[in-house]
Amino acid sequence: MPRWPKEDKNPLGQIRTEAGYSREKAAATLDISLSTMIRYETGVTDIPIGIAEAMAMMYKVPFETLRNTIRKMKEENGIKFFGHYSNKKGALAK
Repeated sequence: MPRWPKEDKNPLGQIRTEAGYSREKAAATLDISLSTMIRYETGVTDIPIGIAEAMAMMYKVPFETLRNTIRKMKEENGIKFFGHYSNKKGALAK
């Protein structure tokens, strides 16, 4: 998983902070745990479409911007996209 220097937040975290949300506040607003929020932002866990849509509205960014940011994070993390599914490089899409 890629590591971002503390002064340079991960791309999804950057969108969140620019919207004025801490991780804790964003997680509470989305009604998810802080650990889930961290896994979403680091690309460890896929973000359900409903949560991604809620994030886009909450952060006041177009959904496409959020989607492209998530895609970029996943690509940097070695995950390929197959339609709306994703899988690690070398693994077969099911």
